[in-house]
Amino acid sequence: MDTYSIPEGSAGARQSELQSLKSVVVIGAGTMGAGIVQVAATHGWIAYLEDVDGNAVERALVGIRKRLDRLVAKGTLSTSDRNEISTRLHPLVYDQAPTDVDLAIEAVVEDLSIKQNVFRLLQESVGPNAILATNTSSLPVSRIAEAVADPGRVVGMHFFNPAPLMPLVEIIAAKQSSAAALDHATIVAQSWGKVTVQAKDTPGFIVNRVARGFYLEALRLLGEGVGGIDEIDQVMRRFGKFKMGPFELMDLVGLDVNLAVTTSVWEQMSRAARFAPHEIQQSLVAKGRLGRKTKRGFYAYDDGGALPAYSVERRSYSVSPLMSDVIRAFAGRAGAGDAGTTEQFILARILIAVLNEAAWALADGVATREDIDLAMLKGTSYPKGPLAWADEIGPRTVRGVLHALNGAVNDKRYASAPYFANAASEPTQSCVAPSSDALSASVAPFSDAPKTSVSPSSDAPSASVAPQSQPQCEIDPFRNSFSYR
Repeated sequence: MDTYSIPEGSAGARQSELQSLKSVVVIGAGTMGAGIVQVAATHGWIAYLEDVDGNAVERALVGIRKRLDRLVAKGTLSTSDRNEISTRLHPLVYDQAPTDVDLAIEAVVEDLSIKQNVFRLLQESVGPNAILATNTSSLPVSRIAEAVADPGRVVGMHFFNPAPLMPLVEIIAAKQSSAAALDHATIVAQSWGKVTVQAKDTPGFIVNRVARGFYLEALRLLGEGVGGIDEIDQVMRRFGKFKMGPFELMDLVGLDVNLAVTTSVWEQMSRAARFAPHEIQQSLVAKGRLGRKTKRGFYAYDDGGALPAYSVERRSYSVSPLMSDVIRAFAGRAGAGDAGTTEQFILARILIAVLNEAAWALADGVATREDIDLAMLKGTSYPKGPLAWADEIGPRTVRGVLHALNGAVNDKRYASAPYFANAASEPTQSCVAPSSDALSASVAPFSDAPKTSVSPSSDAPSASVAPQSQPQCEIDPFRNSFSYR
């Protein structure tokens, strides 16, 4: 039943009504719950923090106050503002949420049955006009909403960690969510200084779906022996312009958290091969190597430094002449024309997985292309929105790489999204095409010389895609030709 509503009237009147709401209860005193409470209190809301573990609530509130003290020490927060924020923070005994709160946000462990139980209790303890929001990162909001009598008041409000710093909130529309509830949640998040995007209730929503390829393709490259963790990370920082490489980021997020999201998305997406968890990550999690929080993951964290702590045997890899050409064309159009052959291969593999998943999300109606790009810019600090990035590189060039990669695997994990598969194939302006000899059929890891057999320690620069004075080509693999876009 969809019964939740807000007062009718002009858009301005409705926004004024919504912006007058000022109290929230957050259930779950972990890192995310504490962060959300801090955000709310900082923006003038009375913020209650509730957990089954009363000690966890007290620790969380102490942690918030310490963070506020550090802001005062840095000069970014006044002492009076710090004191006012602190007075708006309130601990609660579990299942004792005040009936007059305007919003309740669940931020407990990613377990469907536990979340449903929290919502059953919430609907009994808070008033009928309160929005019930879940901060789930990958579970179906619609399934969570099934636990309450009025599912129209249930929405997803997916914050990103650390909540006080990350600007994005994904507003998730469950199949039962009322327009009024979504409107309410959006205005609240924006009043807390957040950028909002709206996503359909599908596995991983926007960010956690599109970002899976960034991690999983890096793990596949590592497992294939193409490069080491530090080398792959360096390629994505230097040539992809990402702030962190995939292994650094997994260590920061927590390998267990990252694996849990991957597994959840994979299971919900009918175990599609492109989302399959990787055995390397599964093995590390099983050994308790979870990243920074355990001081050991892909890297070892000792004395403030980080050293690679996982190695694989380097192996040569084979590429077809077509893949040779499309990888170099892709890398050139992505701004990595001066990268070595293996660096270009790594960049293309990881970036293509991100671009293609963004296009699949668009095809599946998860969100608008504008919101997909905005979500990846604000939720993961990507250097560019993936769909805009794909347009910049060229849909036919992207399709060329996908076509070549998909022909080399049996599980079809590189199948082109319609956005690329349907790209026009007619050539336009002529250009200088990269030679099929630019990349050897067998390439040793991190060797940059264009030879039939190259030494792993070779430092010779690779051949460029085309002279700098000539336009770079966009490859159309289905016509076996090149066209300038």
